[in-house]
Amino acid sequence: RHTQGSRSNASKRELKTPRHQRATGRSAHFHTPTALPTATHSMGKLLSFGELGKAAKDLLSGGYQLNQKVTASTKTDAGVDFTVSGVKKDDKLDGDVKIAKKCDGYSADVKLTGDSKVSTNFSYTKLAPGLKVALSGSIPDKASGKLSFDYTQDLYVLKGNLGLSSTPKAEVSIGVGHSGVNLGAEAGYCTKTSEVTKWSVGAAYAMADGKCSLLVVDKGDTVKAGYVHSLSGTTSVGGEVIRKLGAGTTTFTLGAAHKMENGASAKAKIDNAGIASILYESELSSKAKTAFTVQFDSMNLNKSAKVGMSFDMKA
Repeated sequence: RHTQGSRSNASKRELKTPRHQRATGRSAHFHTPTALPTATHSMGKLLSFGELGKAAKDLLSGGYQLNQKVTASTKTDAGVDFTVSGVKKDDKLDGDVKIAKKCDGYSADVKLTGDSKVSTNFSYTKLAPGLKVALSGSIPDKASGKLSFDYTQDLYVLKGNLGLSSTPKAEVSIGVGHSGVNLGAEAGYCTKTSEVTKWSVGAAYAMADGKCSLLVVDKGDTVKAGYVHSLSGTTSVGGEVIRKLGAGTTTFTLGAAHKMENGASAKAKIDNAGIASILYESELSSKAKTAFTVQFDSMNLNKSAKVGMSFDMKA
């Protein structure tokens, strides 16, 4: 009886054991399914029309400073930001003071420039989900008043502004994006002349290791094509080609950027005319940053180079 009971229990266990495991005669062992390869394609983020081509613009223009500029900023315990900046261009010295305050749902700032111009901006974000409205203007320019809006949803960004005058100008732009592909367009209209002041269209595509863009601006008279490629996490190269259809001219700029281990970064660019620029940025501390720019004519080294410097300090 003991033998027959053992055989019966063994037969029951066999019936409960998966067939492919009974065939091998091995104990039950479940393998974790092999994970599918992670997609390397960059989904990218949703871009507004103004951000199309931004990757090439940042690489080829961002940070370069041919003037002497000093900026100092601080923040009070009440959350008010104070920023003072001064710029020396040739023999002219200019500067401004900016005061900004951000709270839950709204922000406001006032800027006073060296030529006694006062600019103000007030924005509010609690009217509806994804909607931001702003009111801006400057004194003494009475026609500078402007009402603008920014409406962002999962697949599109809609922006626009309307001048606050008797014959206002209106501008609107839209950007649509999904899975790294972004399309956009903008247009402007003047009620005084009843004319379209501008229109532009563009597209951008983000990959895991690169970003490209194509823009048609200036009412179809200018075509811009840009591309930025990431060689590594610290080094990128790219370029931009601009074609003026009316004038029949083509210009291009090539550039590269590299981030160093000590936190510093270096950039260089050169255009079709042979004008080369080199930028070096360094963080002196967690609250101080300096940058130096040198621009020279590679086709005429006897010509004096231009030198720029900027210093940014936070208290």
